[in-house]
Amino acid sequence: MPDAAPTDVTGPTGSTGTHAPASRLRAARVMLGFAWRADRRRSVLAFGIFTVQALVTAGFAWWLKLLLDGLADGDSTRTALAAVTIGVSIAAGSALDYAGSRVRMALNERAQHLIERRLAETVGHVPTLEIHETPEHLTQLELLSNEEWEFGDAIPSLVQLTNVMIQAAASVALLLSVHPLLLALPLFGVPMLVLSRRTNGLFNLGIELSAAPGRRAGDLWDLATTAGAAKEIRLFRLAPEILRRFHAAHREIRRTNVRLQLHGSSIGFAARLVFLVGYFGAIVFVVNEAVRGRASVGDVLLTAVLAGQVLGIVDGSGEIVLWVLRTLTAASRFVYLEDVATRARQRVDVSAGVPERLHTGIVLDSVSYRYPLGSRDVLQQVSLRLPAGSTVAIVGDNGAGKTTLVKLLAGLYVPTGGRITVDGTDLATLDPDRWRERVSAAFQDHARWEFSVGEAVGIGDLSALGAGVDDRAGVDDRAGVDDGAGVDDGAGVDDGAVTGALERAGADDLLDSLPAGLRTQLGPTWPDGIDLSGGQWQKLAIGRAMMRTSPLLLLLDEPTAALDAETEHRLFERWTAAAGAVRRSTGGVTVLVSHRFSTVRMADLIVVLDRGRVVETGSHADLVTREGGLYAELFELQAKSYR
Repeated sequence: MPDAAPTDVTGPTGSTGTHAPASRLRAARVMLGFAWRADRRRSVLAFGIFTVQALVTAGFAWWLKLLLDGLADGDSTRTALAAVTIGVSIAAGSALDYAGSRVRMALNERAQHLIERRLAETVGHVPTLEIHETPEHLTQLELLSNEEWEFGDAIPSLVQLTNVMIQAAASVALLLSVHPLLLALPLFGVPMLVLSRRTNGLFNLGIELSAAPGRRAGDLWDLATTAGAAKEIRLFRLAPEILRRFHAAHREIRRTNVRLQLHGSSIGFAARLVFLVGYFGAIVFVVNEAVRGRASVGDVLLTAVLAGQVLGIVDGSGEIVLWVLRTLTAASRFVYLEDVATRARQRVDVSAGVPERLHTGIVLDSVSYRYPLGSRDVLQQVSLRLPAGSTVAIVGDNGAGKTTLVKLLAGLYVPTGGRITVDGTDLATLDPDRWRERVSAAFQDHARWEFSVGEAVGIGDLSALGAGVDDRAGVDDRAGVDDGAGVDDGAGVDDGAVTGALERAGADDLLDSLPAGLRTQLGPTWPDGIDLSGGQWQKLAIGRAMMRTSPLLLLLDEPTAALDAETEHRLFERWTAAAGAVRRSTGGVTVLVSHRFSTVRMADLIVVLDRGRVVETGSHADLVTREGGLYAELFELQAKSYR
């Protein structure tokens, strides 16, 4: 089994607080940049249309004032002009609203496509696994996934905020034309705007406090509704217990949300009450001015309409500001993850080239590793030499550090102490992408790629897919459209290369059981798709690892855990032959992690790990006769179970 790694994800309240993990202002700049790159024409149109719409809306009150003053003064020309303009304003407002909505939707769709692509690139291009195995980073990634609609609404929210700000500025200017004291009216709305930040903080707090129970409820839902756990749920009669825990998680979420919603509602009510005092005060003031002859009847109407608009603006602004802050909080999570990815790439000091073949081998020099937020090193001062061309077996109890060591060799982890050298060159100075082009691996916790069988194996070496795969990005940043690059449903699979890999993996017999051979669709949820047994999926994973015919490092981390001992032994004989070919062509090293000692005895070098330390090294013959040795003890215990 893989070594234990921290998987519990705690909310960021303890480390990042309830605020956005990155600056919202910076997040706004990033999102506007996405809009500009996705569609420049629609970006200009969106902000232009909503600017004009805001001016038309604010000016409507002015034309009403002119209409009423024209009627009061008996000025037919002014009355007619105002009436026509009001009609045009109504028609223009409707047209602008329709056009603006269409433009905004199109812009958002194109920008969203670009944003999703960038997020996938950001996560996928981190050289190591730190985003997936650091609790703070993983929390932000999970929250961003849950807030997908808010993330996508960041650009529309910024457009809407621009519209409101322009309308507010125009309304203030018109109030000033009636009397300077009316400028005090918007000030009564300040508490609503200020407190919207507080209510947004409560909203974010609710999201983050609900993250853990929400994830727990999601896991329970998957257990209850997917095939993986169905047998055990029925056999152990677990359905009522799963349902009880599912309801308990949702009750915890509801209690949190209700408590915070009540708090937020009380704040909002108090702020609205303050504004209503100013609203009625402004109207009373202008009516009094009109009675005294210092204002016209039109001024009273203008003030009443503007006061209503300001109320709507302030009231809506609280919601809009809350919406903007929420969408920018989601966007800030993306910015946070981009920063993590950027820092991870910057830590890579690429100053050396990857060798074409190994001459001396791979050396671990006092290598230690500690997981993020871990309290102790899971590997401690490991020093090893893996000679070029050798087959190395790593054994030890669960949690000994075997899988961690494998991931360090692959460059998926960076040592927290010591260093790893490849033919004397520090692995940290090699381009991680170039290094991983010369590394192949099969893991116990392999992915189940629901492609055709040929693709599921062939992706172990993208060149085998020919024209079917383009390693470049599949989206044009400037237009936000798909350029068609990507996997082409198997048309480019090199059948010979895939069949050869399955033969080297000892999995060529699998093809006889598939209805369409390499073209068989995997995954029962797809049309004509099939599911495989755990052992069959594992054979495909081993086949992927064998796609590269000249790796410098082949890692087999418990690749046959789902297979029986006899099958594993037979497969290892095949792999030994494949390792011999690799040794002759590149001097490559094959590293095998297995818990079956009958298999690892064929390795050139056996490394025994115990609690993160190397306690023994040598051949099987050396170790099994070593008195008091851990390997000899484990070998004897396992041998007894087969007697």
